[in-house]
Amino acid sequence: MFDTFSLKTSGRKRGRMSRTDRDILENILPGFEIRADGLIDPVAVFGRHAPLYIEIGFGNGDFLAEKSAATPEADFIGIEIFITGAAKLLKKVMNASEGTGGKNLRIFIDDSRRVLARHLPDESIDGVYILFPDPWPKKRHNKRRLITPAFSRLLHSKLKNNGFVTTATDHHDYAEEIVRAFSDGFAPSETDTSGIVKTKYARRAAAEGRRIHIHSFRKVP
Repeated sequence: MFDTFSLKTSGRKRGRMSRTDRDILENILPGFEIRADGLIDPVAVFGRHAPLYIEIGFGNGDFLAEKSAATPEADFIGIEIFITGAAKLLKKVMNASEGTGGKNLRIFIDDSRRVLARHLPDESIDGVYILFPDPWPKKRHNKRRLITPAFSRLLHSKLKNNGFVTTATDHHDYAEEIVRAFSDGFAPSETDTSGIVKTKYARRAAAEGRRIHIHSFRKVP
């Protein structure tokens, strides 16, 4: 079903990290990371029935840390291929004085297409956030972009009925491509942008005078 894109690119990529980051990865990450051979059961992972939201490519964790802390009635899974991003996210979770303390948060460190296709059950997700994915701005690199019609179909299979996908990018042509990718099986929807515009990439785009394109799409039968 998903042979229109490759699942070969996986793994745990590293960037530069501090000693604190290394300590977090060694001592804190094991309590949050999901490692699975097949499909997971979200109820078993979190120990309860609750809405499930995913952030794909959570970067330094700004949005996911705040959103999970502010929404204790829901569960969150972050997917990020850079293990250093996990350290930054967990540092924010550990430093937060309020919120859930990360009880409703888990992490996959792997390629998002692999995680979705192999580890998340069909019709199990209430909402997906994809905020400022790598735009690969050079035309010859556009094929490396994450959001494509094939990826949209994969997300459609994993979302519950009326589940949503919210995207953000500061690249106009990628925004147009995203809208086209979600033109089949989804309908435009309203979304709360308050948490998105406070993220690092949103602040940078605003400071540099670039328009932020935020879209939300809801799954339709």
